[in-house]
Amino acid sequence: MEDQLTTRQVAAALSVSESSVKRWCDSGDIPTERTVGGHRRIPLAGLLEFLERTNRRVVSPLIPPVEAKPTRQVPPKSRQDVSTERFLEALVGGDEDAARRILTIAYAQQESFAWLADEYIAKSMVQVGDLWDCGSLNIYQERHGCEICSRLIYEMGRLLPDPPLNAPLALGGTPTGDLYSLPSQIVQMVFKESGWRALNLGTNLPLPSIVAAAEQHKPKMVWLSCSYLRDPEQFVEQYSGFIAELPDETMVVIGGRALNDSLRPRLKYTGHCDNMQQLAAFAAALHGKRPSIESSEN
Repeated sequence: MEDQLTTRQVAAALSVSESSVKRWCDSGDIPTERTVGGHRRIPLAGLLEFLERTNRRVVSPLIPPVEAKPTRQVPPKSRQDVSTERFLEALVGGDEDAARRILTIAYAQQESFAWLADEYIAKSMVQVGDLWDCGSLNIYQERHGCEICSRLIYEMGRLLPDPPLNAPLALGGTPTGDLYSLPSQIVQMVFKESGWRALNLGTNLPLPSIVAAAEQHKPKMVWLSCSYLRDPEQFVEQYSGFIAELPDETMVVIGGRALNDSLRPRLKYTGHCDNMQQLAAFAAALHGKRPSIESSEN
């Protein structure tokens, strides 16, 4: 199966002996399957369940098996096209187990949370929102789909090693009036995947409150996820003060569908990202750097 791991891979990821992993498999602590030859194979979803139940964390990057990469060898109507459709169906139908399995298989194929967020979670949630807007979904289905995604993001995040204590810190959230929690939750995990410590402050935050958090925690990066702006003109005015009050040399990255082409040139920032893969590349590139904030018009 595409989402199965060996005991050696799990042992390396958890920094324990392979014999310990085999013992957990044989005792039933880790859900395990057997190959025809009798070898233990651990489903990625089973590992997630074990991590959650035992409050363990991945210590080293999880390396899925090489044979679990068929995506680049399939024709245009790919397995990804089919699995993203099934992921959307699982969210709409409230089938959390099916959604979890689809994500774990996709992660095993690509080894990138940022890619997973763009290709599965973000695309599906946009479609869920569109279906709700046109009356094809009840509001409870949209809300339940969001809750499922939130839990799955947390679970998938457990597959990412915790950055060292001396790793750069990023913190952020959404501005006043923006109640969309998933984008900022995903941003936190993308920074973690890129080797940063990350603190998600939450939603609906006045910009001075984010400044206060920055003054206390001294982050290298502050992010703003802007899916909705109640008053764009007021936001632009408040944002100028926000930038001026941040601690010296703090970088700022912004993103979100509310920051359209007419609004964004009026803001100052270190970087703007249209998707999570761009953010991952940006975070990786700046891991050891601290450029100043420049106007987007430059």
